[in-house]
Amino acid sequence: MKVAGPTAYPAKVPIMITFNVTGFLTDFTGGLHQISIDGSLERVGEALAELWKLHPGLRDRVLNEQGQLRQHVNVFVNDENIRRKELLNTPLEAGSEITILPSVSGG
Repeated sequence: MKVAGPTAYPAKVPIMITFNVTGFLTDFTGGLHQISIDGSLERVGEALAELWKLHPGLRDRVLNEQGQLRQHVNVFVNDENIRRKELLNTPLEAGSEITILPSVSGG
């Protein structure tokens, strides 16, 4: 009889994610429109947490007090709005681009 050993889980593989920051949100990134981050990132929320470490003032403009995406901000992974996916749990792949786009309003 063969006894199964401990289950081996694959290690997280470092990937590069590029953030595209638009509109007034660049006021909180030192004027940067594009920011690249390397790390063992599997979900949008993890990638955003790394972005907040570099640009902490950006967080409160993108997420509300409960840590949820603000109503008037859209986040896209490549061309897909995360509101139509798994929100902050949307999976990432190597080379993914995350675009943070504030809604434009006016009269």
